[in-house]
Amino acid sequence: MKRISYLLVLVLLLPLLNFGQTEDLDKSINSQSKKLKEIRKEIDRLNSKINKTQKDEKATLKQIQNLDKQIAMVTQLKRELKKERKLKESQIALLNQTILTTDEKIRVMKERAARRAVRAYKMGHNRDIDLLLTSGDIHQVLRRSTYLSAINDAEKETMDELQTMISNNKTSQHNLSKRLGEVKRNIREEEQVSRQITSQQKQKSSKLKTLKRDRQSMQQQVKTKRAAVKKIEGMIQDLEKKKQERLRELARRRGMTMDQAKGEFAKYKGKLSWPVQGTLVGRFGLHKNEKLGTVTTNPGIDIAAPKGKGVRVVLDGIVVAITWIPGYGNTLIVDHGDSYYTVYAHIDNIQVNMNGYVLRDQVIAQVSDTGSLDGARLHFEVWRGKDKVDPLKWLKR
Repeated sequence: MKRISYLLVLVLLLPLLNFGQTEDLDKSINSQSKKLKEIRKEIDRLNSKINKTQKDEKATLKQIQNLDKQIAMVTQLKRELKKERKLKESQIALLNQTILTTDEKIRVMKERAARRAVRAYKMGHNRDIDLLLTSGDIHQVLRRSTYLSAINDAEKETMDELQTMISNNKTSQHNLSKRLGEVKRNIREEEQVSRQITSQQKQKSSKLKTLKRDRQSMQQQVKTKRAAVKKIEGMIQDLEKKKQERLRELARRRGMTMDQAKGEFAKYKGKLSWPVQGTLVGRFGLHKNEKLGTVTTNPGIDIAAPKGKGVRVVLDGIVVAITWIPGYGNTLIVDHGDSYYTVYAHIDNIQVNMNGYVLRDQVIAQVSDTGSLDGARLHFEVWRGKDKVDPLKWLKR
């Protein structure tokens, strides 16, 4: 009898716990669905831009930029679809648990109802009257009457609850079937998105071949690079204005004083590990394009590496920018304190969040060709306040 009572308490509590978890998952799934909707809208907008420029041969670079950004957005869509699918799979597991728990509760309550029915049958239809007639005095009559009334009410409440649970179980099974269908649709969309990425990458490769033969587009490429450098300069200037706020946050997170949290970047000159292992293909400073007769400034270095290779942060810091910039593609900036910043561009599959604290040598993204017209590579910069400095002087030889 004690074992059955304990089991009943357990099965009464489990559905309440599962309900809370399911409700949380519902909120997460709704939030994820909104995010996916925004990404899909942005992809459609970019697709419209690409279609408008298809007829204009001089707009090849713009087409590549739009394709490049769309590839980044579609890749993000694929990641978010996977997240949504995992949330739904978690909810499916919870719904299964709820159904099993409710089934067990229904079984226990049916056993109790059956035992009561057997006792009632053995005692006959007049058991309540017999109990009252055999009472010793009026007080016992009242007590027994109250007791019998409570039992009858409890039995009615049990049967009502049993019916409610059976109904709830049907609802849970319906929701389970619905979520299973949604997961299948998620998988189909993920496969479709993968095919879309492959198609867009082929389009980009084809456009790149055209672009390399187009002098006018090459001149536009130079302008795009210069604009990207200006964009980074502006971002660093804005970040410098707010560095005291970030310093306080860094001190709070690390349990330090403001002075202790200022950072030790300067001590690591010539000692920092390379953000990715690869081939140095672009050095810091002025570069002359012999074909165009133009001079450009490379504010950092370029390291050619296999697409998908992990990019590591060179020292502890706070992620202060995650953005997409024409000519740079996906770009991430880390504040290391004491006005030192590092910039990582042409990346994908970013694995950190805005305002997140990162540790030295932590993988923060992967090498990609976003924003690049020369294939997969990492563009890496080091800034001291508003001044860009040669990264090679800071990295290990």
